[in-house]
Amino acid sequence: MEHTKRENRTIINIGTSLMVVILIGMAFAVIAALAISSSHNNYNLSMKLRNHTDEYYSASNQAYEIIADSNWADQEFTVDINENQVLNVKVESKEITCWQVQNVSSWEADSTQPVITLED
Repeated sequence: MEHTKRENRTIINIGTSLMVVILIGMAFAVIAALAISSSHNNYNLSMKLRNHTDEYYSASNQAYEIIADSNWADQEFTVDINENQVLNVKVESKEITCWQVQNVSSWEADSTQPVITLED
């Protein structure tokens, strides 16, 4: 009687469990690769933002120095932020009336889609 109980049990063979372990390992590897890629992209974006912020505050400091050197005289001037942007400043009646970042270069969105072209 005891012998028949052993024969009726279902036993997961070693191949099935090995496949499950391999699939879980691959899933972890894919998740790790995506996490590394995402963190690398976030790092690059934060470096670009830091550089842009440094450029802006450098131009801002230059503008304040120009205003202070002129003793708050009525004037309008621009300070270069980078090759694409300038800071436009206008002082009237010892008050800053315009403090605006302006784009000096044209920008066009790249909306092209890569398409396979076949040569005849």
